[in-house]
Amino acid sequence: MTEIDLYISVLLKFLAASILLERILEFFDKIFTLIGIGAGRKTQLLRLADIRLDEEQESKRVLKKMIIMQTIGIIAGIGICYVSGLGILKELKLIGSAGVRWWDVVLSGILISGGSEPIHQLINFLKGHKDQLSQRALEIRQKAFTQTSDQRRLPGHSIGIVYQGGLYPDRPGHGLRKINPKFIVIHHSGTSPGASFEDVVKKEKQERTNVRGSYTLDPSFHSVITFDGEYHHYCRWDSVGWHVAKGPRVSNVNSLGLCFVGNFQIRSSNNPNGKNRPSEEQIETGAKLIALWRILYDIEEQNIVPHSAVRRGRIVCPGENFPLERLIAKSTQLIRDWKKNPEIMADIERFKKQRFIYV
Repeated sequence: MTEIDLYISVLLKFLAASILLERILEFFDKIFTLIGIGAGRKTQLLRLADIRLDEEQESKRVLKKMIIMQTIGIIAGIGICYVSGLGILKELKLIGSAGVRWWDVVLSGILISGGSEPIHQLINFLKGHKDQLSQRALEIRQKAFTQTSDQRRLPGHSIGIVYQGGLYPDRPGHGLRKINPKFIVIHHSGTSPGASFEDVVKKEKQERTNVRGSYTLDPSFHSVITFDGEYHHYCRWDSVGWHVAKGPRVSNVNSLGLCFVGNFQIRSSNNPNGKNRPSEEQIETGAKLIALWRILYDIEEQNIVPHSAVRRGRIVCPGENFPLERLIAKSTQLIRDWKKNPEIMADIERFKKQRFIYV
């Protein structure tokens, strides 16, 4: 748009010069006519008497006058540009503006000697093109403004959970699933509440436990929720994580692992009741993510289990202080609320069509 405005402003200067030149040429045309009459030229007298000349004489007269007027026009145009310092290339900033150059003056003089009509047409063309661009930009803005949040944002934005394949979208965890998950296993990280997602990933990479030899746990959990309530997707949801040992019902193959950062088993002197508990932000985010998983994979309430239920008697994860029942109840209430909201359900339908979710 800025360039078009520049071109139009430059052409307006040349339009003014071309109009001035036209007036000068009209004056000279009248002078030549008077001179022709005063000298008693036959062709001038015949023309004024409305007596037609033969075609050859008329064509010669027109050609002669055209050459004379164009020559005068070019000379006068160059003179106007020279005196006024007007140069088309200088005005368009195609050459340095320190001073107008003689060949720029000549080109500019020839341009304005052609009359105002060509410049008028060029200005109208540029204005029309500018109007088209303005209209197109307006349509794009209106389209973007009228689009719903579902069209403008990533799927899941309306519920506060978006997903694009986890920490390693280019590799399928410990292998692609053969069936979609039927269980959700709740963990705690066993770290301090202030640990970051990166700290959890580092810890998982360092831990190796397999009776048959070393095995890297990374990626382990499918999602991790830090103490500030932020979610971090780790293993791809269509892939096998490494967060539980193989059991009779629940295994890595048929479950999703959700880890809350913190250690909710040990006592803490920082809390009035002397217990470590997940933050309310963690519970809120965890309930949303669990509700989403339950809708995506049709997971029942009773299939949301603590890690300790998978390996009875061996571990206490996610800790005795973890409010699992409240977390599950919150997820159930969210599902009820979401199903009453057509916009959210439409957003979830879009969510289902993404990659890295189903087998």
